This record gives sequence, C-alpha cells and structure tokens, in this order.
Amino acid sequence: MPEPSFVLPTPDVARESHEGLELYLPAAAEPAPAVILVHGVPYQAEGRSRPSAWLIYQGYASQLADRGCVATVVDHSPDGLPDDDRSLTALSKAIAAVRAHPRVDGDRVGLWYFSGGAPLCVDLLRDPPAWLRCLGLTYPVLGDGELVTIRGVHPVDAVAGAGGLPIVMTVVGRELPDVAPTQPPFIEAARAAGVALELIEVPDGRHGFDVLDHTDESRAAVAAALTVMTMKLGVPAG
Repeated sequence: MPEPSFVLPTPDVARESHEGLELYLPAAAEPAPAVILVHGVPYQAEGRSRPSAWLIYQGYASQLADRGCVATVVDHSPDGLPDDDRSLTALSKAIAAVRAHPRVDGDRVGLWYFSGGAPLCVDLLRDPPAWLRCLGLTYPVLGDGELVTIRGVHPVDAVAGAGGLPIVMTVVGRELPDVAPTQPPFIEAARAAGVALELIEVPDGRHGFDVLDHTDESRAAVAAALTVMTMKLGVPAG
C-alpha cells in the first residue's frame, strides 16, 4: 500500500545533511529561523522508513523552507516505541546542532510536535528558553495517563509555565476516542494561565488529517498553522 501523501504540495527545496539531520533550506542565504519537527509515538516501525523520510514530514519541512525557515525532522524513536530519555536526548542534540548551523538564526527557533510526540514538550513549556519563539501541537495526545507523562509531569500541569510563549494547536473534530478527551483540559489550563494559545480547528478532520483527508478544510488548516508558526518566528506573511 502506498504511503498517504501530504495534503499540500511539497516544494522542491535545497537539502543538506548535518550531524545526522536532514536540513531543508530556504532560498535566502542569510541566517533564517528554524523549525524542528517532532514525530509521534508509538508507531509501527517494522518495514517502514524512519519518520524523517515520511511524506507528511517531508511535506511540512519543505513548506516551511519554501516560506523562509530552515526545517528538520528528528528521528527520536527509531523503533517506534516511547522512551522518554532517548527521545529527549535526541531532541536536545538536534536543537543544539540546528541552532549552531550557520544558516540558522539560533535565537529564533520553533518546535512542532505531532500526536504522541506532544508530551515531549513539557520541559520547554515549564521553562521556555529565550530562543524558543513558538511551539506547535498538531492533533496532540495530552492530559492524564502514563503515555503522556514525561518524568512525572503532565503537559496540562506544565503549560502554566509557558507565559508569553505562543502555542499553535491544531485539533480535529473526528479525533481518536482515547485522544479527544486529553485535549480540552490542556486548552482550559493554557487559557486559565493566560498563555498565548492559537487554536486551529478542523471540524471534519481525523487524526492524521494532513495525509488522510485531502479536502479544502485540511489544506486551509495546514496552511494556517504554517502561516502562524512562521509569522511567530518573524517571517513576513506571503
């Protein structure tokens, strides 16, 4: 069965290998902001390429580069299984490598988490570093339960520390039954804490709508998330 394709076109952009990462590069040569994409877990790894080669993440990364950002995908779980320490170590190394790259403005970085990868953001939520300019969450798994507890901390509890960090959160109306209840508590906690949360809703979308549902609604939602993320990083719209 062919891999589902991304709902937006995948622009042809320059790529460069760097410390085990594949960087998607914008056309302009001056240092640009960067977005680091964090895939979900668990996933079926047997017989599949690593997430950095999936069409969904190649699509997001290419779109980001086409819009003026350096982008990369971190393969933080090669076997597809949750392992907090391993994933956080991989993310930490990737962040350092990306920020140090000469094509990157290391003081303008965003992290974008998908599905079950979302809980890995708790440390950045609790104490956002100055270089972190925005945080994206797409159909995130959030709330209570062992799967979404990172070192004993729930995202719902961590978000109170986000302060002025912009958060761009995309939610779908036809969410998985075990995921849907985890999102409203996070949204409520973020709003109660005065966090700058921008919610993008996809009423008819499913978990994975960005490859599963090739509709105008899906395309508009992905484009909106890309626009907000890049604007928060200081890239002019259009």
